[in-house]
Amino acid sequence: MFQTFDSAGDPAVGKPRVALLRQWLEANGLDGFIVPRADEHQGEYVADRSARLKWLTGFSGSAGAAIVLRDRAFVFVDGRYTLQVRSEVDLDVFSIESLVDNPPAVWLKDNLG
Repeated sequence: MFQTFDSAGDPAVGKPRVALLRQWLEANGLDGFIVPRADEHQGEYVADRSARLKWLTGFSGSAGAAIVLRDRAFVFVDGRYTLQVRSEVDLDVFSIESLVDNPPAVWLKDNLG
């Protein structure tokens, strides 16, 4: 595979998919859902079929996570992706957080704990 500078993300996917996830959360009595970048084996190299973060958010970077709550949604990325994430996710749907300075576990404890 050759390096490309074309964006592989799609900000249009976030809004309808987050809406469906929120319907599922409501139907199952859940408050939120965490989506890691890693695959089901916690592997670093994720096959297209396991690209859950990209499917939900449109973000195609190699490090990140998302938290979707009933009324808010967040994408966590490290410093390498601060520009890329803003072009690949719908900023009306997702707020951007630092994966390093405020990782999902810390964010959850500080905001929901």
